[in-house]
Amino acid sequence: MEFSYEMFFGTLGNENRLKIIRYLSKNGTRNVTQISRGTKLEQSAVSHNLKRLLLCQFVHISQNGKARLYSLNSQTIKPLIGLIDRHVIQFCKKSCKQCWLNDARTSAKTS
Repeated sequence: MEFSYEMFFGTLGNENRLKIIRYLSKNGTRNVTQISRGTKLEQSAVSHNLKRLLLCQFVHISQNGKARLYSLNSQTIKPLIGLIDRHVIQFCKKSCKQCWLNDARTSAKTS
C-alpha cells in the first residue's frame, strides 16, 4: 500500500504535472497542443507528464478523429482538486504567511 501512496503523491507533487492538472481543471478537455500552450510547457514535456498522469488515472484520454483529448478523472481527481483549492484558500493563504509569500513570489515570476 505504501508504494501506491508514494506513486500518487509523487505524481501530484511534480510542478509540471500540477500545471497540467490545474489547466485541465480550469479549461476542461484539451489536446496536447492546447495544454502545451496553456501551461507554457514544451509539448514533449506535456506528453511525458501526461503518460504519468494516465498511468495513475489522474486523467482520461478519448479520441475525436485523429485528436487525442485529455480530461481530468471526474470521479476522483476533480473533487480532490476542489478540496485542495478550498484548503489552500482557507488555510495556506490566510494563516500560513510562508505559503502565501511563496505563492506571491511565484505569481510575480510568471507575470
